[in-house]
Amino acid sequence: MIFPHAFRMLLKRPAFTVVGVLTLAVGIGANTAIFSVVNGVLLRPLPYPDPDRIVRLWEQTASAPRVSVSYPNFRDWHERSKSFRALAAYEGGTTTVLGGTEPVFVDVYAVTKDFFDVFGVAPALGRTFTAEETVEGGVPSVVVSHRFWERMLQGNRDLASLHLQIEGLSARVVGVMPPGFAHPAQADVWFPKEIAPDDTTRTAHNLAVVGRLQVPRDRGAAELAVVAAQLQAEHRGENDAQSIPMVPLQDALTGGSRNTLLLLLGAVGLVLLIACANVASAMLARGEERRVELAIRAALGAGRARLLRELLTEGLLLGLFGAAAGLLLAGWLVRVFLAFTTVPLPRREMIGVDGPVLAFTLALGVLTPLLFGILPALQASRPDLRDTIAESGRAALPAARGRIRDALVAVEVAVALVLLAGSALLIRSFSNVMSIDAGFDAHGIMTMDLAVPGTKYPDADRSAAFYRQLIERLGALPGVEAAGAVNALPFSETIGTGGGFYFEGDVAPSHQKRYAGYRVVTPGYFEVMRIRLLRGRLLSDADRPGGEVAVVVDQEFVRRYVGGGDPIGRRFRYFGMDSLNEPMMTIVGVVASIRSASLLSDVVPEAYVSYLQRPRRTQGAMAVAVRAARRDRVESLTPALRAAVASLDGDVPVRFSTMEERLGQSVADRRFMMALLSAFAAVALLLAASGIYGVLAYSVAQRTAEIGIRMALGANPQNVVRLVLSAAMSSVGVGVAAGCLAAFAAVRAIRGFLFGVAPSDPVAFAAAVFLLIAVGLVAAYIPARRATRVDPLRALRAR
Repeated sequence: MIFPHAFRMLLKRPAFTVVGVLTLAVGIGANTAIFSVVNGVLLRPLPYPDPDRIVRLWEQTASAPRVSVSYPNFRDWHERSKSFRALAAYEGGTTTVLGGTEPVFVDVYAVTKDFFDVFGVAPALGRTFTAEETVEGGVPSVVVSHRFWERMLQGNRDLASLHLQIEGLSARVVGVMPPGFAHPAQADVWFPKEIAPDDTTRTAHNLAVVGRLQVPRDRGAAELAVVAAQLQAEHRGENDAQSIPMVPLQDALTGGSRNTLLLLLGAVGLVLLIACANVASAMLARGEERRVELAIRAALGAGRARLLRELLTEGLLLGLFGAAAGLLLAGWLVRVFLAFTTVPLPRREMIGVDGPVLAFTLALGVLTPLLFGILPALQASRPDLRDTIAESGRAALPAARGRIRDALVAVEVAVALVLLAGSALLIRSFSNVMSIDAGFDAHGIMTMDLAVPGTKYPDADRSAAFYRQLIERLGALPGVEAAGAVNALPFSETIGTGGGFYFEGDVAPSHQKRYAGYRVVTPGYFEVMRIRLLRGRLLSDADRPGGEVAVVVDQEFVRRYVGGGDPIGRRFRYFGMDSLNEPMMTIVGVVASIRSASLLSDVVPEAYVSYLQRPRRTQGAMAVAVRAARRDRVESLTPALRAAVASLDGDVPVRFSTMEERLGQSVADRRFMMALLSAFAAVALLLAASGIYGVLAYSVAQRTAEIGIRMALGANPQNVVRLVLSAAMSSVGVGVAAGCLAAFAAVRAIRGFLFGVAPSDPVAFAAAVFLLIAVGLVAAYIPARRATRVDPLRALRAR
């Protein structure tokens, strides 16, 4: 009978019930949405058998704690280690694939023979690679992802009839992986790495390595330490790897997102705390309204335990209704999140409302009533009939009960200030990041990722000829100011090549002594990007094969490696990347340095060489940049650019993006954090404002007789407004003071997201305090103005 009675009591006050449910729905819904992201990314196990046995391995060098692995070292690991049931390496990236319904630009990876055994996943159709296919010169074959098979191969189950052309090879399709399998995340095609020779050195860190352990992780790590020491001793001077770091694959995939997501879960928990304080204030007010009813029931024999049970049941129903509404809101929020977020979250396909998320929501629905319901229930369940009758004749109610509501308001304000301060710091930080000079002008540039098919362009010279003709055609299009190409654009997923080098005349060259990026460009690239020439000349069409190999270096290169001398005319060669029979490169010019990885990345020394003199370094894939004559027309160039590529070769797919989009993607994680925390802060501010308004509106209603007496004795409307506002702002002031102290401690958690601003930045804190006080004044002013309309005679007569 308790639940029906509690339900009827809630129906008697529909306004109270609706406001309470909606308030809780906002808090619970936001928490459920963020938890669904945390659950999908961090908590759900990888969808493989015994996922805790799958690990990711790196090499550690003197200059970096984690780098990719060299192929010779990987081969030795594979032969010497007994701790792994399977150990595999892979490398790859985006390239053009022919043979499907149309030419496509997809992620293709060369994998060693044990790759699929590491994950313990069998193909949904066909098989993986045989021993004959995983040897040098073996029969070219590929395994494809389920999405690629459905989209590009039309779900054809006759695999014997399917062939793909990839990087100059015609390969038969031998297997289709099950839905959901993709490693790395966007991989669509895998082929055996062993079919082509790999003569890279032990300092060429190109491979990602994964393994499935058959012993405990600490034993595996101990054996790898022995192997690393052996290789260092056997190949002293050739091997720069000092140790072999190893972590669970799930940690490797999600480690970069863990702190961000847990921080957001904590922040949204504060929003729920404000919502609970809001509902607690409303329930205290409702308890005051029912004080006479409860006092009479107590006088007639109802025990305190029964009254307490009924009041807590009302709170429980309110919490469960709020959880149900919050679950609906969370489903919508998750869909919006997945549709609009640009952050490359790992395992985003696992994000959704599932069993653990439903259990989390139910737990919130049950536990939140304890937060917002226990205090009002305790207060309302001990009524005394004589005290209640005595108080009914007073003009003002006892101050003790008002102090509880004031304390709840102060809590709401304090928690809201923590979120507002954090949001203000992130906004200031993001503004500082976006003001960083990238070294080039990103506005007005359309970029095109493309790769010519190796089957049609089997050598570097023919590939270079394609790009030369394409740049000429693009440059002649109406509305195009300049066009150029590079093997790796700034702020792109494609990592530019680079390595150690030595100058002509070095006595004891060492690959660890100097490092510089190695970018292969067309002569127009500098004009498109508006990278300033500081000394000498830029690359030109006169830099042809057979002539002196010209190279343009950047200012950082000169600062680190040339010092005060003249760089023009200096000659150098890269280790491993340029063969000894190739001529050294001669510096002909110096350009301004740029930031390549992101706005926050360190400036790395760069060398730029002509695609005509080093065509094999493009490997058939280049990124083309086109500067529009008018910045506002850059998007309109896309159809003409696509048509220009198709007119040269219809088998070359193109992927378009503006340079500004690439720049924005490089700071997407900071924008993501700023946007979500700002959204939580805005919700917290609205909830705090509604809490201030609700408490004050109830207070004014309860003090109608007192206000009437004051006005009858001569108080004017300004006095009444000041009286009400002072009561409200005293609670706000206490909350602001407590909130500042809490914020000073809490914002340390976002220190890693700040740039150019201290965690205790006074401007950010002042802005947060000012906004909160302003909103508090607005929320308090509405009931304060209403108080001035009290008719003294009517108020006294009603009392």
